[in-house]
Amino acid sequence: MIKQAGIEITRLAEIPWEARVNVDNWPNRAGMYFNDEETKLCIRLIDYPFGSIEPRHVHAGMHATTVLKNRAIVDGLTLQPLDVILGPSHEPHGPLDYPEGCMLLSAFQGSYFHSEVEKLSGKKEYRLIEQAGLPWRNKGEGCRAKMLVDHGCGKMLEEVLEFAPGASLPAGRSEQLHNALLFKGSAVIEGETLGEWDFITMRKGEEHGPIEFPQGATLLYFSLP
Repeated sequence: MIKQAGIEITRLAEIPWEARVNVDNWPNRAGMYFNDEETKLCIRLIDYPFGSIEPRHVHAGMHATTVLKNRAIVDGLTLQPLDVILGPSHEPHGPLDYPEGCMLLSAFQGSYFHSEVEKLSGKKEYRLIEQAGLPWRNKGEGCRAKMLVDHGCGKMLEEVLEFAPGASLPAGRSEQLHNALLFKGSAVIEGETLGEWDFITMRKGEEHGPIEFPQGATLLYFSLP
């Protein structure tokens, strides 16, 4: 991780990977982008191999898990890139089928240790969010946004931000904790060029410089008070 213009940059090529078979006996691996003790928020890249099935499970924490590559099938619904699985605390959900393998971005608040269960509970607070049906809204010159998660994962919000070529995110002071995955395109921070699936953090209360998108970009953007 490096810090440029008040912004923490974590490269995809540099994230530490963990074989999760040592954690919950499932054949996948997790790469850590962000882990914050104060907010109990961790954001990880989860890599499931070809033909994997994630068993029905439960966990103490809550997550918004976004499909990045290939597809996930759950409850008979096929989720595509930028669709979200919202998993609340202490509620069984799954199984999830990854027929071609799957890359997911998991934003977890609280413990992410899983336990397999056989049955669903009587309630169903977990949600499957399909981004294609959600509306775009204008967020300023050269930027539009879709709200993916506005409740159900604590106070965390998750959006898709799409920047037109030549647009920028201006310098300022962060009033919240902001994290973003560069899903598509490129970004430039004080001469440092970021590529797809690189990750940025802007800490609450800190000044940061501008982020420029000379060729346009799509960000998966998380904010937390």
